Amino acid sequence: MASSDNINYKFLRAFSELLKTKNFEQIKVNELAKKAQLSRRAFYNHYNSKEDFLRESILIILDDITKILNSDLLYEQAILEKMLHYMYANREIIKSFVHFFPNINIIIKDYIKDMIIHSEIPNLEKQLETAYQVPYKFALDIYVFTIESIILNWIDNDFHEKPEEIAKYITIVVRI
Repeated sequence: MASSDNINYKFLRAFSELLKTKNFEQIKVNELAKKAQLSRRAFYNHYNSKEDFLRESILIILDDITKILNSDLLYEQAILEKMLHYMYANREIIKSFVHFFPNINIIIKDYIKDMIIHSEIPNLEKQLETAYQVPYKFALDIYVFTIESIILNWIDNDFHEKPEEIAKYITIVVRI
């Protein structure tokens, strides 16, 4: 029996392929299953509907990224590289979500902010205020938007740069 993660990724890859030529409403479960080389039954064993699949899909990606980031809550360059390598390895899926998923910018911004707030970066509030010379809530937004901007730019540029380059850009530009 195939693992649940493997099945999820087969559906994710198939979905990202179909999104290149169709919009979400046009994609049928039958063709998604066929493209994934799985059965319609396999789809419904994992998801209640196409909409449920869509919600679950973004959670699968964010959960995988969270697992990587949680292995080093200081978020130093090495862990950023590992996370960016994951994104690069799944670039077709990630690119299709960024271009298709409604309000993805808000989801990404909120995700980054939540990860930063719950990190183990020492004296986060003080460091941000010192680095940006503005109160914490503004400094945190600058920090988050900078990271988000670099990552979204990388995705929009078809992942042209190597993950190590993007990790270096992030660590250079964000000021703590």
